[in-house]
Amino acid sequence: MKTYLSEIFSSVQGEGPYVGERHLFVRFCGCHRDCIFCDTNTERTETVLIEYEPGSGNFEQVVNPLTSEQLVEIIRKVDSRKTNRRISLTGGAPLLQAHYLRELLPLLDGDGHSIYLETAGDLPQQLKSIIEWIDIVAMDVKLESVTHEKSTFPAHWQFLKICRDFDVEVFCKLVLSAETHEGELMEAAKGIKKAGGEDTLVIIQPMTKAARTDAVPTGAQLLRWQDKVASVLPNVRVIPQTHKMMEML
Repeated sequence: MKTYLSEIFSSVQGEGPYVGERHLFVRFCGCHRDCIFCDTNTERTETVLIEYEPGSGNFEQVVNPLTSEQLVEIIRKVDSRKTNRRISLTGGAPLLQAHYLRELLPLLDGDGHSIYLETAGDLPQQLKSIIEWIDIVAMDVKLESVTHEKSTFPAHWQFLKICRDFDVEVFCKLVLSAETHEGELMEAAKGIKKAGGEDTLVIIQPMTKAARTDAVPTGAQLLRWQDKVASVLPNVRVIPQTHKMMEML
């Protein structure tokens, strides 16, 4: 089985509670969402860019699509010094390639990596098909007022419940912009609590200026929203996209 990838590289995790850890990123092409703040090209590419020397900016190009065996070989070469604590499956939307992941992940099972899934958090059945190989789920809960797309809350709650049912570590990420609707935000907080439990970690991520929007929230807004969400879910942190600050991948 083959799939399309855009990038493979080693860098620090720039978002969420694992910020600063060294991860090996595998970026998949393709996404079923069109969030207005998205900063990633999700279109299929003719080649995948591979940075074998972390931070060098030197990328080799390999023709797409790749078999799972090819990808495993590349991952092991990029991680030849064993400096990466986790393999971060990102995109795009990795779960669109669930059949490919069912083939890939068992091949990586003996390499000692933790598998970290970055996801839109709205494809519950695809998650269920691979969850036995996933260690950490970083799931978005997307607000219509922020994404400018139709709400998918029911799918988010199914997704979160699956993580809990299978006892997989999960945290919820709320990307918030200056356009965030507080009523919708609180509906999301209550949904997270019901589906995932009061102990669910919530990361508020202030939106970064993007090509299609500059509705970056203010500090006052973020503090107010943190207080409001914390009235429902006590473990709430505000963490920006730190890799953007460091100008890193």
